Amino acid sequence: MPILDSSAFAANSDLPEFLRCDICIIGTGPAGMTIARELSGGSLRVTVLESGGMQRQEATDALSEIENIGWPRVVDQWLVRNRILGGSSSTWTGRCAPFDEIDLERRDWVPYSGWPFELSDLIPYLDRSANYLGLAFGSGFNDDRIWALSGHRKPKVRPDPAKLLPMFWQYSRDPIHGDSVRFARQVDTELGPNITIVTNATALLVNATRSGTAVESVEFAAVDGRRWVLPARTVVLCGGGIENARLLLCSDNVIKDGLGNGKDIVGRFLMDHPRGTVATFPTAEAKAVISQFHIFRSRTVGANIFHHGMRLSPEIQHSEQLLNSAIWVREHRVWTRQRKSPEDFLNELTQFLRGDGNFRQDLRATLADAGLRVHDLKENIISRRGLAGKLRGLTLDAMCEQLPNPDSRLTLTDRRDHLGMRIPRIDWRVSADEARSLQRITEFTVEYLSTLGIECPVAEWVRDGAMFPDTIRDAAHPTGTTRMADDPTRGVVDIHCQVHGIEGLFIGGSSVFPTSGHANPTQMIVALALRLADTLKERVAAVASPDLSRL
Repeated sequence: MPILDSSAFAANSDLPEFLRCDICIIGTGPAGMTIARELSGGSLRVTVLESGGMQRQEATDALSEIENIGWPRVVDQWLVRNRILGGSSSTWTGRCAPFDEIDLERRDWVPYSGWPFELSDLIPYLDRSANYLGLAFGSGFNDDRIWALSGHRKPKVRPDPAKLLPMFWQYSRDPIHGDSVRFARQVDTELGPNITIVTNATALLVNATRSGTAVESVEFAAVDGRRWVLPARTVVLCGGGIENARLLLCSDNVIKDGLGNGKDIVGRFLMDHPRGTVATFPTAEAKAVISQFHIFRSRTVGANIFHHGMRLSPEIQHSEQLLNSAIWVREHRVWTRQRKSPEDFLNELTQFLRGDGNFRQDLRATLADAGLRVHDLKENIISRRGLAGKLRGLTLDAMCEQLPNPDSRLTLTDRRDHLGMRIPRIDWRVSADEARSLQRITEFTVEYLSTLGIECPVAEWVRDGAMFPDTIRDAAHPTGTTRMADDPTRGVVDIHCQVHGIEGLFIGGSSVFPTSGHANPTQMIVALALRLADTLKERVAAVASPDLSRL
């Protein structure tokens, strides 16, 4: 499996013959690399284009610039998407969970809701995703089955199941390295000779046939601006919730408004997960609270960490017309040379990267303790020893899904990056429905905690039933901008993730989600990528010409 750097290609020349392919995949994150691995070793020739290289580069990072005109979002795009081999798996914390059944259902109180299949149809792919993500289980762990699987006892005092149900996020674990799975590591061992990866190769344009009903090539560029055209009759966009829509909109040389955008849907329905602190425990009581938090305590199953929280029951979502939401306890610990648990470390690392709290000023201590942090992760994940740092505070944090809103969207500005692509304009919109859902899950949780004798003052906006403040931000999970629907007037891709009306153009990743659910999206991304890979094997293998499929 060759890895080629586009900077080594001759200028103004045809591409080498061995780059010609049956399938071109754009992006090497969880979606792109999963599809490449599934196609590895077969007869189909696959070329994968990655905008970044083996290391982070300033010039490549600049290609991710956005203009934000909506609700405040994370500004540093490296914290949202990574242009580097392995994509955003390079920096994720590994937190995984499947969606709930209700997330895929059509709900009267959620406009544009409903996926074209049920969650049960995804169970085989969720189970297969466990191997790709380093999970103990792919499904069946987010209800009372977890107690038998983990060997732990059920909590004696549990919340009202008509309001709150258990929620478990499990952390990805690389069995060799001990941290979260990084998809770049799988290149050497998991990809066969029929897969070629080209780094520092930014896709600029997907060329359609004159009729606009099929794809024929991809134009891409090196960091220095040199360009090439790669012939491909099947193209799979796996660039993420922002870049997938951007590339379709930029591909306007045949169809004026961009590929797949005949109904003006590309870029619309931008969703994320509003997330933040909803209640804070008194500092003096924090240690006592932790000792009683059986319902929120993390568990281990084998070498995997399961973080325990709660989620809204389907019954309460129906009766109160709420959006799906989840809540958990977050421990804030001092960055000292004291040992800590992996979930503490991963939570704090995420906050540090996102610029939350006081974590940026602790960079020096973090770097000084780097060896100890690795040691703590190894001790906890491999040896399963409970190690704790110095507790600084304790909060209830929550996040929720969003209403699919066609006015929450990505468009293009007139400004261009140094490769000539128009820069995305992000108008992410939030709603009072999301604030009300976060308020209600907080109130149910505080009500439950009070039965345990635990007091937890809620945030002022929760107490007053007001709109949440701009401290409630996105979770860096851009979703829905090329949504899936049977009806081409309501979505960009069909049930097989192929763009409506364009043969051979497919999309992988969270941009195809019709609704965002409340769970971190990576496991669903990988499950859908496995499903798409099966589709590609069946469809492309049937039409691939013998001379192109022969290695």
